[in-house]
Amino acid sequence: ALAAARAKLESLATDNGKNKKAFREDLLRIARTTLSSKLLKHEKEHFATLAVDAVLRLQGKPNLDYIQVLKKAGASLKDSFLEEGFILEKKIGVGMPKVLEDCRIMVANCQMDTDKIKIYGARVKVDSFE
Repeated sequence: ALAAARAKLESLATDNGKNKKAFREDLLRIARTTLSSKLLKHEKEHFATLAVDAVLRLQGKPNLDYIQVLKKAGASLKDSFLEEGFILEKKIGVGMPKVLEDCRIMVANCQMDTDKIKIYGARVKVDSFE
């Protein structure tokens, strides 16, 4: 029975890997089926599109850790969106600019003690600007 079921599935299978439109529609159908729950029933189409867009942005890379979901209180599910890039949640200090354009950002993987920086100053050595 298992062999017969597998043979039937293989005969019905289609490969839409080369056809981007058909491949996307296949992914949307899979996402809609997966999201058929009571919680997301009314926003199923919206979240299916978000999920497929996020996966397609990986461009075949197998690391799903590149996709992060941030939850924020105070808005409806329909307000959910997909943001390309990096979201940094930080409260802006008094007197600091709220918008910066054409700036360079350093991401440091270490603690920066602001009190010591105020007293002794800070120097940063950069190996690469990539």
